[in-house]
Amino acid sequence: MITTHTSKHLTWVDIENPTGDDIAELVKKFAIHPAWAQELTRPTERARTETHDHAFYAALHYPDHPSRMQESRDIEIDFIVGTDFIITSRFQPIDTILDFSKQFSVAEKLDHGDFKTGSDIFLAINNRLYQGLREELELLRKEIKKIEAEIFQGNEFGMVHAISHLHRRILDFKQSLRSHKVILNSFEIQADKLFGKHKPDADAIYREYFRVENALENNRELIRELRETNDSLLTAKNNEVTKKLTLMAFVTFPLTLVATVLAAHNSPAIFQGHNGFWLIIGILVVLFILMQIYFVYKKWI
Repeated sequence: MITTHTSKHLTWVDIENPTGDDIAELVKKFAIHPAWAQELTRPTERARTETHDHAFYAALHYPDHPSRMQESRDIEIDFIVGTDFIITSRFQPIDTILDFSKQFSVAEKLDHGDFKTGSDIFLAINNRLYQGLREELELLRKEIKKIEAEIFQGNEFGMVHAISHLHRRILDFKQSLRSHKVILNSFEIQADKLFGKHKPDADAIYREYFRVENALENNRELIRELRETNDSLLTAKNNEVTKKLTLMAFVTFPLTLVATVLAAHNSPAIFQGHNGFWLIIGILVVLFILMQIYFVYKKWI
């Protein structure tokens, strides 16, 4: 599906699930590089960028709502940026682009468009996308705070899986954005050659990207600290359980041994009579009390 927007001399073509006929039409109208036309028809495994003649090509991947999904996945947007046009190609609906499209249409009808070149739209779209990613990271930070509260309420075992899941989502988020800095830098370098006096101001997009990067690193650091804290609490709890089990074994083994010896057939006659059972019980109780006093003295309990 192709949607075309025009504002004065500037054209924005947005394609969702491009077909061969769609690409052929673009090649004919904008004379885009044949290799780029092929790239628009299939997903790319990694982000990449190229410059040819008077146009800039970039394939960028973005994390898709990592704070709300069980499985993180990338969304890909391909950009072909020229002086008087921009082409965006994607394989699924993207709310940010749809919202931006509506605002662009309104500005177009009112003749209030502020975009001079395709590079201005490229920066504006990415600026909105980065703002959305910061909002997602803020939601992720709130999830981290909930896990922190659970940990200090004694639910360390239950939070092991939750921490691992959040950590994986943050790593996926970082993986998606790993090439953005390089591509933005390449765009800034090439923009001077491609757009001359209409070179866009890339400072705003850099600031937005670094806000995302900082929020991501802060969340990753929080998760790392939470994992260390949770592991320490689990270790302390496990040590306490091991200590109690050891004390139980240390108490029950001697008492069991004494009871077995006293109840044997060759034991003294005093333990074989009618009151022998209660006498053995009394001895075991006394031994148990003495052992408890010894454990308290040693500060084992």
